[in-house]
Amino acid sequence: MIIEKKIADPKNYGDKRNVEDIEYIVIQEVSDKPISHYQVLNNNVIQVIPDDYISNSVNGPRCCHLGIYHGICTKYNSITICIAEKPNNDDLDLLSHLIMTIKRRYKISVDKIIRQSEVTGEPNPQIFLDNDLWHKKVIQRIHEML
Repeated sequence: MIIEKKIADPKNYGDKRNVEDIEYIVIQEVSDKPISHYQVLNNNVIQVIPDDYISNSVNGPRCCHLGIYHGICTKYNSITICIAEKPNNDDLDLLSHLIMTIKRRYKISVDKIIRQSEVTGEPNPQIFLDNDLWHKKVIQRIHEML
């Protein structure tokens, strides 16, 4: 897997941080702002924010009861990955490989690979609001790669 680096303007992300604090991987949909560390789009993986800087993507208030990790998973202890609203199978494969790369690099357990909806309660990513689909398309693939 090739990770292309297109680092955003530093004004679009937060301060430097200690990568040893990273313990979550958060998946969300792509937005018009470079708020995630990585993007998986159109069969490409792009790093937008360096791992040792804060992304503001899991910042904000808890919107509803779905945000069970609100205040636990924060912008200080997470790496964020954006995917397309309707990812194709190749993008889902790339997502799985990127997750495994980050998981191994920072020794993150599978139970700490979560969705944006589980942090803020926002319905994001829409495609993975269905728990069965989330487990089939992402978590099961990760288990198969272990």
